[in-house]
Parts: sequence; structure tokens; C-alpha cells
Amino acid sequence: MDTPNVPSTRYSPVPHHTNETPFPTAFGPHAFGSRAFEPQPSTLTWPSEDWWRCWRSAPVSGRYEGNQASSGPVGSALDLRLDVDPRQGVESPVLNKVSGDLYNTRWVKADGVNQLVKTYVESWIVDAPVVTMTHADAHITGTVRYWKGTHPATTVEITVSWSHGAITGAVATFTAGGVAGQPYACAYRSGCFRDVNLELDYCSSVDVDPKVPIYNSHAHNNRPADLSERTLSIESSYKDAGVAVTIDPVHTVIDDSAAGFASWNVGELHDAMETSFGKFNSGWPAWNLWGVQAGIFDTAGVGGIMFDAAAGFGGAGRGPDRQGFAIFRNHTWFTNLVSNPTTQDQAWAMRHFLYTWVHEAGHAFNFLHAWDKARPDSLSWMNYDWKYDQRNGTDTFWANFRFRFDDDELLHMRHGDRASVIMGGDPWASGGHLESPPGAMTVSGPGSDVELTLTGKDYFDYMEPVALEFRLRNTSDAPVPVDGRLDPRYGNTTVYVQKPDGTVVLHESVVCFYGIPDMVMLSPAAPSGGSDGSDRYSQLVQLAYGTVGFVFDKPGQYLVRAVYSTDGLVQASNTWPLRVGFPVTKEEDRFAPEFFTREVGLTLAFEGSMSPHLSKGLDTLVEAAERFSGEPLGVKAATAVAQSVGDDFFRRKDDKMVKHHSADPERALALTDAGLAKYQQEGAASSNLAYRNLVELRTELHVKADNPAAAKSEVETLAKDLGSRGVNPTVLAQVKELVPSAAVRSTGTPPTPAARSRRSAPRKPAK
Repeated sequence: MDTPNVPSTRYSPVPHHTNETPFPTAFGPHAFGSRAFEPQPSTLTWPSEDWWRCWRSAPVSGRYEGNQASSGPVGSALDLRLDVDPRQGVESPVLNKVSGDLYNTRWVKADGVNQLVKTYVESWIVDAPVVTMTHADAHITGTVRYWKGTHPATTVEITVSWSHGAITGAVATFTAGGVAGQPYACAYRSGCFRDVNLELDYCSSVDVDPKVPIYNSHAHNNRPADLSERTLSIESSYKDAGVAVTIDPVHTVIDDSAAGFASWNVGELHDAMETSFGKFNSGWPAWNLWGVQAGIFDTAGVGGIMFDAAAGFGGAGRGPDRQGFAIFRNHTWFTNLVSNPTTQDQAWAMRHFLYTWVHEAGHAFNFLHAWDKARPDSLSWMNYDWKYDQRNGTDTFWANFRFRFDDDELLHMRHGDRASVIMGGDPWASGGHLESPPGAMTVSGPGSDVELTLTGKDYFDYMEPVALEFRLRNTSDAPVPVDGRLDPRYGNTTVYVQKPDGTVVLHESVVCFYGIPDMVMLSPAAPSGGSDGSDRYSQLVQLAYGTVGFVFDKPGQYLVRAVYSTDGLVQASNTWPLRVGFPVTKEEDRFAPEFFTREVGLTLAFEGSMSPHLSKGLDTLVEAAERFSGEPLGVKAATAVAQSVGDDFFRRKDDKMVKHHSADPERALALTDAGLAKYQQEGAASSNLAYRNLVELRTELHVKADNPAAAKSEVETLAKDLGSRGVNPTVLAQVKELVPSAAVRSTGTPPTPAARSRRSAPRKPAK
């Protein structure tokens, strides 16, 4: 086509740079105004009739799909993603990347009907494509990098064409080892790079408007000064990122009015997720995501939670993962939530409603928190506003946040290896370049006012679940407030483990709790010569099972480090060495494959569950408690079973929450008798926290069994034993309050920070 007014250009696209072919100067947009048909100066010439065919109104960027030319629908297919110029209707940077997924295609006859089946093969990316735009097409070339496997040197050449303003398609040709393959003819599918289906279900107690967040970006005054005014939603937030989220217009209402059911625990949420996803019979992985709006979580400070696992699909480390999350509508964040905010408090609530939904769904794309990726100052959906403010100043997060994921996250979401992005694919964090975890070698400088210490047992029997004491201590002469949530599931503490083979892994919890800080005031450091213990705070943290499965599943020497990051403080712990022993008997060795399963691991991680999806795990723990009674493995297995059977468990059945299991405190107490006797007899300081936690559990069980006298007796014995072991006065004072605190919690009053985050029956608050 001869259109001399539109010269060819060669460029590297950058954000906010419009690359659409312009109107010719002789026939610009003004030609359609009031003077469109008035005589023009003789120096102007009309373009040829082909101009209309060459004009392009749409961006080149987006998703294309097609088959290899020679094979037709059977053979090889390509899902192509071009990210080389600004997309329309979004606020998001151009990454200047090209990527794609390759599939095998074949006809399969099922029930007498032929259907085309696509089988995913692998993914690739071009990191630095060269883009040449002409008036007629876009020409893109680059070197292909495959995410996995070994391949000959490969390049790709892509030509995108358009007609009458619309993109007509793309042709991609791969050259491997100097030999060009048959081209792929791809049709334009979408301006987004991925498509995800999102089902949102609601508990009847919170099936109220607004059901989804709709936020005006200017509603709250604390915002970037140049932020454009627009309406934000879950869909628009992900469309900006390049993901087309389709929310199912029909939602299920889960009746949560069952007597005694007032809050959710992890096991019940996980079980409800399993029940919901039972209707997806196409298998995993799949671009399907489930979210539920529930009332309140057992730990009232948690506003949202992401699940990392589902049952029924094999052993530890096998999918599916990253499919479901929950938002807790009765959290204090949403007290002022209304459909049409008119006040700053209402705007804050709606903004946080949007933030919580987008944040929790983001985990399903394999996103860690910003600080877990060594980017604590990232202005991303995946950071915490309060955590950012602690480092950068009050209200600075929202003053600078532009309602987007950061560039590294966009790269992963749009162009990452499909297996590490898709729900039910690779385990959480596997696509986050964590083979050498960032932050693993963090070293604290001198002068910190808080010390983080790991301590506990240095030897664990084979299969014995590993738990260590995490202790914060004030080293300054002034009081220091700290967030007492030391379990990694809350995001304040990152744990690294060096395994016997020398590899370092990030130990991530299988669940992620998003909630408000639980502040503990550490008294000034005691002068030399003694301390009442008020300058320190400890928790026993369970480390047996995480997103990569059982971390301590091989005999040998391990090294454990942790990094505590909150309130502007980043403090690395000491390195704690521990050894896992070899199986002592053939019985242990033969039992190990039954124990190191996903069902056992999740039951331990959930601190008990009566879900039928995890019944094999519970049965195995019962067997372990019986086989190894009185030994460390048997004691911890029995405790996990007691946590399961000693509490009510509710399940979703026919869209209604029903009691699946009634608390059996007598059985739970009988299961833990041997463990109590062991902790009382051994007298080791390393078991003090485990002893205390078990007595607290048993105290709650005695209260449920209507035997407060037994609870009081066990607490008194615990206080006497710990006193004889030199435990500091502050801890002893807390121990002596265990009986009244258990009784108070049974009426619905939240426990103190030092107490365990467990419900006591009855679970419905007193009226």
C-alpha cells in the first residue's frame, strides 16, 4: 500500500507511548468536523482507498490463539501473549515482553462424540523483543527462553496484521537450531493475557450489600495527588494487571445459622472449599478461583485468609494449590462499609474491602507478600498498608499507592510459566524465584532494641513434628511495643531452613492470615542480675509442614533461621541447629510413607480437623499415637488428634453449615494423658512451652467437660513444675490465669495475646 504520509518506524515501546498508526496529515480527525466537505487547499491530497484498511485503532498487545498451519486443529497449538504497546481502557505499564504456551491437540472420542482435547506442554518468554511497526503490520522478533527443560537455540518471528481498525491476527514462526518450523496462525482473542473464572459464595449471616467492592478512586482524600478518578472493582483491578476476571453472576448462599456455630476455623474453611470445588470435574490445574465471604474467623483479628491446598489429589507437594480464599465481613475493618460511601470512614472501609479481596485473590496467582520477596517498600496489592507505613511513615502507603501490582508481579502474572501461575499448578511460591530465597542471608546490624532468638530441642526423633520457640526480647532501656504474632502464617516472620543436602528453602505456611497486629509491650531490659520476664515474649511455632510439604522429612542436620519484620524493624535470629534422627526400628521405617502424606501434614498445620477430606491423615495420626504412645511422635500425634476430636466441627452440606462432629472432650483428654505425664516427668526446659500449651488445651477440654476442678488442679501443678524449673515470674502469673481465661473465652471474650488461638465450646458468643 502506498501511503507516504505514514512512514515506517522502529522503536522500543514504553509505557504511555501511543503507537497507533496516526491519521495522515491531509486527512486528520478534523476532516469529519463542520468543514469536512469544504474545499481544501490544492496542496492537500486525499489518501488512497487502501488507507481505511491500514488504519489501526486497537493496540497490538493482548492474547492470541491458534494452531500450527500444517496440522490444522490436530497437532500443535499456541497461546500467544504480546505486551508491546499500551492496552485500551486500563492503567498499567507496558512490559515489552512476548510469551506463550504450547499445547498438543488431538481428537478424543467420548460417549460417541468426537471432541478436540488440548494438552499443555510448556511455556516460553522473549525477554527483549524487537518491534517494528509499519502502516500495515507489526513485526516482532526475539530470542526464546523456555522456563523448563533443554532446547536448542530458538528464535521467534511474529507478524501482526489489522484491517479497518481491528486486529485480524498474528502469525508466529519458531526457528530452532537454525531450522524454521511451520508457522502458527493465531486469531486475536482478548486485550488481556489470562482469563480466570471467580465464583463468590456468601454465608447467609453476611449475604448483604455491598457483596463486591466498588470504589471511586477519589473517594478517600489520602491518595496520590495525580491519581486519575475512576471506578475500581475486583475485575478492573485485575484487568489493569492483564487478567480478565469473570465473576459468576450466580452465587451460593451458605446457611451458617447452625446452633453453636459462630466463627470459622481453618479446617472448616478448607473443607468448605473442597465441597465447592467438587463441582469442577474437569480436573486441575484450571483457571478457576473460589472466594467466600464469611462472618468471622476464630482469631478475630484476621480479615482475610488464603488456602494453599486441597485434598484428594495425592501426597505432599502435589496439587492442586492456590484455589480458595475467604474474606471476613464482620471484621472491624468493614464496620462502616456501605454501598455508596459518603464519609471518609465509609470510603476507607470500601477501599479496604477492595484491597482485601484483590490481595487474597492475588495469592492464588502464586504471589508471596512483598516483604517475602525482599521488596518491603513495594507499592503493591501484595504489601500490607500498615507494614509499609511502619517503614515509611504514617499514611504513606495510601498516599502513594496507585491500585496496582508491582512490575515483577505483573511480569509473573502475565508472562510467567503457566504451571506456576495457574490455580492448582505448581505449589505456592514455586514461581517466585525462591530456589535461593531472598532474605535468607539477612544479618542484623548492631544496636537493635529487639532480639529474636530461636531455641528449643536440638534433636527430634524421626517423623516427630518439629516445633521451636520464637522469642522476642527487649534489649533497650525503654518499653518496646511488638506485634506478638510470631507464627509465619501472619506474615511477620519469615523462616528459612537449610536441609541436610545444603539447599535452603523458604518455609511458608499452608495458610496466610491477613489481619491487624496483636501488640505486646516489652518492658525495658532488666539490669544485670535478674529479670521478671516482662522484657520478653515467646511462642512455640510449629514448623513440621508447609507449602513444600514436610520440611524435616529426612534424617540429618538442619539449620533454621528466621527474620522478624514489623514496625520498621527487621531483625534476624540466631541460626538454630537441629538434628533429625534415623528410624530406630523397621516399624518406624515402614510407617514413614503413611505418615509423610499431605493429609497428615494439613491436619497438623490446621491444628486438627475433622474434615472427611483429611480423614486418612487423622486415622494415621491416631495410629501413630497408639504405636508410639509416650514417645515424642506419639505425644504430638495424640495432641493433634485431641485438637480434632475435642472441638465441634461444622461442614457445608447442601449449602448449609451443619454440625459434622460434636466435641468429645473426654476422649481428647484421654488421648493426651500420656503426653501430660511425659512433660511432667522429664523436666527439660526445652519442653516448657509444649507442656504449657498442652495444659492450656486440656484446661479448655476440662471446662467443656464441666470439670473446672480438674482444670484448676492441672494448672496449679503446671505452675509448680515451671516454678521449680526457674521460669520467670511473668510467665508464672500468666499460667495461673489459665483457668479463668478459659472460662472467660467460653463466653466469647477474645483471649489475651499470650493465650492460644483456639475456640472453647460453646462457640456462639453469650447474648
